[in-house]
Amino acid sequence: MRVRHAVPLFVLCMGCSLVSAPILVTKTPVPSTASAAPGEPVTPASATLAAGTPAPPTPDVDWTTEADQAQALLEAFADDAASLPDATRYWIEASVTFDPAFTRAVIEGRGRMRFTNPLDRPLDEIAFMLWPNNEQYAAEMQAGPVVVGGLLVVPEAQREGVGLRVPLARPLAPGEVIDLTIPFRVVTTEPVRLSSPKRFGIAQGMLMAPTFYPLIPRLTPSGEWQVAAAPPGGDTTNSDVAFYDVYLTVPEELVLAATGLEIGRTPGTSGTVTVHHASGPVRDFAFALGSFVPAEAVAGEVVARAWVLPEHAAEAESLARTAARALQAYEDWIGPYPYDELDVIDAPGAFGGIEYPGLILIGVVGDRADDDVVIHEVAHQWFYALIGSDQLLEPWLDEGAASYLETLYYESTGDVRTATRLLDEDRLILRSVGRTETPIGLPVGEYASENDYAVFVYLKGALFFDALRNRLGEDGFRGFLQAYFAEHRYGFATAEAFQTMAEATCQCDLTGLFDLWVFEGGPLPIP
Repeated sequence: MRVRHAVPLFVLCMGCSLVSAPILVTKTPVPSTASAAPGEPVTPASATLAAGTPAPPTPDVDWTTEADQAQALLEAFADDAASLPDATRYWIEASVTFDPAFTRAVIEGRGRMRFTNPLDRPLDEIAFMLWPNNEQYAAEMQAGPVVVGGLLVVPEAQREGVGLRVPLARPLAPGEVIDLTIPFRVVTTEPVRLSSPKRFGIAQGMLMAPTFYPLIPRLTPSGEWQVAAAPPGGDTTNSDVAFYDVYLTVPEELVLAATGLEIGRTPGTSGTVTVHHASGPVRDFAFALGSFVPAEAVAGEVVARAWVLPEHAAEAESLARTAARALQAYEDWIGPYPYDELDVIDAPGAFGGIEYPGLILIGVVGDRADDDVVIHEVAHQWFYALIGSDQLLEPWLDEGAASYLETLYYESTGDVRTATRLLDEDRLILRSVGRTETPIGLPVGEYASENDYAVFVYLKGALFFDALRNRLGEDGFRGFLQAYFAEHRYGFATAEAFQTMAEATCQCDLTGLFDLWVFEGGPLPIP
């Protein structure tokens, strides 16, 4: 997500995928909406499911090969596909249909997941998140029952339908693998508009569909599933790196952009096509459909593609070039981007912008600040996508970092004046708001308002990174970013790990600096 600089008002801008060639879309009539409440299992009205009911056949999936996953990575990183043998594997097939007016969409499918217990103790349940039921999504979702061990299990809906709990008949031992299959159905609700921004839904003739499937959330080392509701203004998902094979059947008239690399496509019936994407190691999966106009630019071996609506065709090349420059700048500062592609999607009403692995949604294409939003959301490919962190409890780790990387981008492109202006604006806004003693390290929900969250996590967060840079020195700061990236790439970092790496870099005690800015707060003179 990104906060756009403005005084005295602040606009929250939330901020993945690799794209395919144009596909044609036939607007197939939408089936009637399922009668189940959001989060409830999708079952026929006449069905009565008892625990242990024999399940229908599950899809046949070959979990033993990483060949398709390796294709989604640059050649130098192809071995990464085999380096995470215990990462969760997703196999998803889904169809996307629209009403004749293209104001409503249905995504219907099933997912098969292979999950390995990473703990040193048994697990007695598996959790799923149905994020389209969250208030930030203009959609409703049903899922289940779940096939576990050849038997149907009716999951328990939790957190107003955003979570599902799947009890296990037998505890899952440490290191043991479990196979689950779950059907799902998502129906979009109200249109997404600039005046009512959302993460998911139909906006001006395009569909944005992140985390449209049942997602296994992060399991903490203490054994807790991270299923907490996302407070207003904050990002939603916390999940570990996984591998996705996704088969989407879509109207062939539209362009499909999705996380990962297109592996193949098969013509279907009634004007549809089924497109297979493999992701490489990513935290979640997103796609977009629309009558997009493409443009592309290259950063080394990576292709940055912009996909814009026809009314924004004049912006396509600029967006692609900006994304490519940002990729190059952040590779120089932090470390390599390992995927073949990055997609930049014109998604009106997607807040300012929203980040997903390999795909970013830009909600303000044509706005004078759209370049800054692209720069911020590309930064999240490192801080959130490659280096995971808790977006609900420690949001400064990715949002403060991404905000400061805007400054590093402008320095890298030789525009020191703009780099300086960004930090000056942050200071001006912070002074105008006051309460500069507020720490940047609070959970999203502990800030007094969405405005406070934006000011202290994004803007004061960027100023903290600048203070850390001044403390470590130029070479030390660059070395710190690269060491932090190397240590936590594809992993999950914490504020404690961040401080430990910074102190290892300078061989000094930074407790005072971190307490003042991050953990405790205190009087902070802002020049």
